[in-house]
Amino acid sequence: MKRVTSLALSVLAAGAVLAGGLPATDAAAPHEPTVRAGTALPALHATHGRRAVIRSADGAQVLLRGVNVNGLAEYYQPNPAYPAVLDQDRGDFKRIARLGFNSVRLLVSWSELQPTRGAYDRAYVAKVRQAVRWAADYGMYSIIDMHQDAWGLAVDTPIGTACPEGTRPNNGWDGAPAWATITDGASTCTTLERELAPAVRAAWQHFYDDTAGIQGQLVRTWGRLARDFARDTNVAGFDLLNEPGFGDNLMDTTGLGRFYDRAITAIRRGERAGRGFSHIVFWEPSVMWSATGKWATPEPGFSRDRNLVFAPHVYSGSLNASTIPDGFKNAAEVAADHGVPVWSGEWGFFPSDPAESATKVEDYAAAEDERAYGGAWWVWEQACGNPHMIGAPGGQPGPISQSLVRFSCPGDKATGIPAEFGQVLSRPVPRAVPGRITELTSNGRTGRLELRGTYAAGADRCGLQVFVPQRFAGKRVRVTGVTEVRRTRHLGNVVLRGCVADRFRLRIG
Repeated sequence: MKRVTSLALSVLAAGAVLAGGLPATDAAAPHEPTVRAGTALPALHATHGRRAVIRSADGAQVLLRGVNVNGLAEYYQPNPAYPAVLDQDRGDFKRIARLGFNSVRLLVSWSELQPTRGAYDRAYVAKVRQAVRWAADYGMYSIIDMHQDAWGLAVDTPIGTACPEGTRPNNGWDGAPAWATITDGASTCTTLERELAPAVRAAWQHFYDDTAGIQGQLVRTWGRLARDFARDTNVAGFDLLNEPGFGDNLMDTTGLGRFYDRAITAIRRGERAGRGFSHIVFWEPSVMWSATGKWATPEPGFSRDRNLVFAPHVYSGSLNASTIPDGFKNAAEVAADHGVPVWSGEWGFFPSDPAESATKVEDYAAAEDERAYGGAWWVWEQACGNPHMIGAPGGQPGPISQSLVRFSCPGDKATGIPAEFGQVLSRPVPRAVPGRITELTSNGRTGRLELRGTYAAGADRCGLQVFVPQRFAGKRVRVTGVTEVRRTRHLGNVVLRGCVADRFRLRIG
């Protein structure tokens, strides 16, 4: 249940000023969701063309800012002594929402959805539905992500295997079930990266070739999943495949484009069968993008569908050597070629000492705001026994799990969110803008926000929403071309709401 306090101010004229924090009587009960349980969020869609953005059903431009949640993913367990994932519950989503996020990228696993050929595990789907409901109860959309890393669980190097000189044992990972893993007996040992293991590359090539119909099985699973969520407006969309790998040719994305087209067709068919609507489809470049900051993407025209979003993982300045400006520039160029918006499905920084990356996180946030992009930090919580933490089968975890909520290892003891990251991620940000954002800057250290926009015909003029963290609730707010300004209390934070003129401006601090 939410409580709303309307400011008894005549802030209808240009240049009006709001000051002060919320009255004590506006405080929400400590365990209440931010929206009434069962309330549906507005459906989202992507526009197409030169100024493509994500919009809500009432015409507002929406920035999906959030975090990856991996509690439903099935990961290979390198060491049986340590669980590979941590349980997630309603409390996780409440804590995520308290940071000001309005979305989660919800990891699901093909191996759980289809544990045997032809199967479809409805008990697992029920868990996905529950997570979507929990997120929505706190005002957050879910992006359902068909997650995988280095193909799947069944490409691990058995303990005791003697790898050839110059190679090392490789973990199994997550994604494809064992029955869909065809490797022709290729070695699971790898030279450098996990994706370079011959067994992993063979499995991907067979997938792109649709050997034994394995690709068709995942396509069918996507269709069934889309039917189950066809009418759910709390699902922002479907992320077709996380960081797709490569087969015989590192740069060939022809097979990836064919899979995407088949999966999108199945999703639309499933949505129609479920009497629902067209959800956004998020599509990714190959895993090479995460490693290099560009390359390789399917050519424009791989699908005729127009409700699409390009979802690269912008790890520039973090996991690859490209600069943050170049990472965003590369993403924008691909999106422009395809006529679609950009949403970074993963980004983050992972130093042992968060202070080492404090400036980079600020730089990334500034670039994200400059282009008015959304994205999802990797990752909310990561268990000490996850293969990201244990480098080889039978190994031991490193001392720190570098998820957003950090853990000391072994033992999965939470040590909290580093201030260097949390302050930047939980910064003032527009959630919905009736029209188009023309300028956006925000500072998580000082609370300063500059938002300019133009109204778009057909949008709900009173759909403006701007999130303000609790620590900045008392900052002065100045508006031009924004009327009927009011404040809504959300988990101790504030959402400013108002009605916009054809051109408008809102400043905080």
